[in-house]
Amino acid sequence: MKLTLVDRIFTRLGASDRLLEGKSTFFVEMEECKSIMEHATPRSLAILDELGRGTSTFDGYSLASAVMKHLTLKVRCRSMFSTHYHMLVKDFISHPKVQCYHMAFKQDKNKKEEITFLYKFIKGACPKSFGINVARMAGIPKSILKVAAEKSHGFAKKMDLLTKRINN
Repeated sequence: MKLTLVDRIFTRLGASDRLLEGKSTFFVEMEECKSIMEHATPRSLAILDELGRGTSTFDGYSLASAVMKHLTLKVRCRSMFSTHYHMLVKDFISHPKVQCYHMAFKQDKNKKEEITFLYKFIKGACPKSFGINVARMAGIPKSILKVAAEKSHGFAKKMDLLTKRINN
């Protein structure tokens, strides 16, 4: 990667809390995010990882979207923004100042549910989530994975229908 000088580097990575101060992991995440938005300039680099994961999907996605819009359109700083919200990727995939990348993987042709992560950064949006596969790799029982996969497919169908209704 070629990178020109920046005035500051901001990061919002990992998870930590300050429970003795009454601050949950999500609260700390929002404080870090606020600091980035207050102090970043067009010459800054902001790195945000999985913003919004500490709250509901709808609030998390909405906050991640608003922060990304702010950094992209108002601050106009260079940013690396990783997300598990596929809707967020859809919102920004055609934005002229945003480029999508993902970690490459190889999928077994005979066993579609089995993938191998290649740890290579490639251009383009990730086609889907691999949470069920990671749970399989971690040893979660097959009976649990089956129920989770069914639920996941049901959610995906509902989201596809909702997206079609919104776009029509």
